[in-house]
Amino acid sequence: MELKGNREFGHQVKVIWNALHDPEILKEVIPGCQKLELVGENEYEVVMKLGVAAVKGEYVGKVKLEEIEKFHYYVFNAEGSGSPGHVKAKMDCKLNPTEKGCVLEWDCQADVGGMIASVGSRVLSGIAKFMAGKFFKDVEKETGKKSA
Repeated sequence: MELKGNREFGHQVKVIWNALHDPEILKEVIPGCQKLELVGENEYEVVMKLGVAAVKGEYVGKVKLEEIEKFHYYVFNAEGSGSPGHVKAKMDCKLNPTEKGCVLEWDCQADVGGMIASVGSRVLSGIAKFMAGKFFKDVEKETGKKSA
């Protein structure tokens, strides 16, 4: 499954970059996040409770940030599994300044298997886009709190 998009923020690149790399903020804004713990350099353990249609469950996994060009680019690699199935994703994230703040462009390749895959790619794509929209909206809200 491939997902891509962009999100404009009313904050400068440095502010959004810092928010996207702050475990405390991320734990608050990642939908279903129960635990996000730094376990190595740019590597996190994650526990999430998510439901897609009638398929609900807990996922345990790891996230690693690679190819980091501070304040501009990084690759987000995630793997997780649980009773509903497994997910493996790689997402390129690029931040660029704009007149009003910055824009984040993202391109994600995801492999989903198990019961969760039975929901269907069209439904999964819609839910993933909804969750991404909520995540970015909440990042904007959290950065507003920090700068207030």
